[in-house]
Amino acid sequence: SFARPSFTPPPLQPVMRDFAFLVPEPLAAGDLLRAVQGADKANIIAARVFDLFTGIPGKEGGVPEGMKSLAIEVTLQPQEKSYKDAEIKAIADKVVAAAAKLGAELRG
Repeated sequence: SFARPSFTPPPLQPVMRDFAFLVPEPLAAGDLLRAVQGADKANIIAARVFDLFTGIPGKEGGVPEGMKSLAIEVTLQPQEKSYKDAEIKAIADKVVAAAAKLGAELRG
């Protein structure tokens, strides 16, 4: 008789969330990425910068002097079950708190 392969449920769909942060100009994007990825190692499997905006000097509505805007896509991987909204919000709050330690603030 053949041994039946153990059943492995298909992996759940990853969830992507985007964050736009205002950060001090000298802050390296890699430092922010490391902080964001470390915010919740159980759930965050990837983070990547997809936009960098330094603004146009003297232009209204841009980025404040000495700051730059970094947009980060964070990939969350649910384990046993899909995330509830509250769980996603809790992870997002951890990401924002980790970024804040480096002087980053969420862009409105």
